[in-house]
Amino acid sequence: MQRKEWNKKIKVWQIIVCGILVFVLATLGVLQIGVAYTEKNWEHWYPDYEKIDLSPILEKQTLEEADYDTIYRQTGLTKLAVDDMRDENGVAQIFRIQEFLFQPHKVKIIHFNPFTYAEEIDGVAEFAYFRDGDIIVTATTRVSWWRYGHAAMVVDGANGLIIESLEPGSKSRINSVDDFSYLANFMILRPKVAEPLKAQIVDYAKKEMIGIPYRLTTGIFFKKYDENGLRYSQCAHFVWYAYKKFGIDLDFNGGAIVKPQDIALSPHVELVQAFGFNFDKLWA
Repeated sequence: MQRKEWNKKIKVWQIIVCGILVFVLATLGVLQIGVAYTEKNWEHWYPDYEKIDLSPILEKQTLEEADYDTIYRQTGLTKLAVDDMRDENGVAQIFRIQEFLFQPHKVKIIHFNPFTYAEEIDGVAEFAYFRDGDIIVTATTRVSWWRYGHAAMVVDGANGLIIESLEPGSKSRINSVDDFSYLANFMILRPKVAEPLKAQIVDYAKKEMIGIPYRLTTGIFFKKYDENGLRYSQCAHFVWYAYKKFGIDLDFNGGAIVKPQDIALSPHVELVQAFGFNFDKLWA
């Protein structure tokens, strides 16, 4: 009798184990199908109009709104970027950005693991001038079917340094913004925050937010906001937390998980530069 009961228990456990294995294998299969499907569906955006000579516009002492609009469509640079660069002898950089935008680029897939990858180009993009506290986002990172993207915050604009929560198994650290220059798209965003407060936010991030473990589920299994300090984070949540600590909520929809797109859509940020995004739609 005891032997029969024991055999029944073994069979039950065998069924449970087999069910778990089938579920795991099916999940991995779906994820792999997602990778195979989405890898072939990237459409890199280019201007569908002619490149023009911006010299007559940039030589003007004062620009009008129509001038700024023309420069934006030729470079992806907004008034914020153009004014910064004209004030700091950056006109040559504006021309380089225009030149790079109109060049054709091949896009390749770079895998981080079997189910996560990013789209990169075969060139190095040119950036507008950064200010401390700026945010840079990209839509290129995918997890199987899910286009999540990536985000980071500029902590030393003069030297192109960012602070970011990078990937599973890593801890937040300071890196070079150059890593974004290889990606197939990016946006530089400037929070509508007074410069002295932004300086405090950047200082806090550099002193208190280095070495934070990455957790994609922050906001679901871990608190979205903890007044006692940041224990776990992921890229967009990391940037959001730095500003939220000082009373600025950059999460567009207020959901449990903060995504790079939520920050890009926030009414509390302004566009500085776009590359690889449709200038009319951006990350809508």
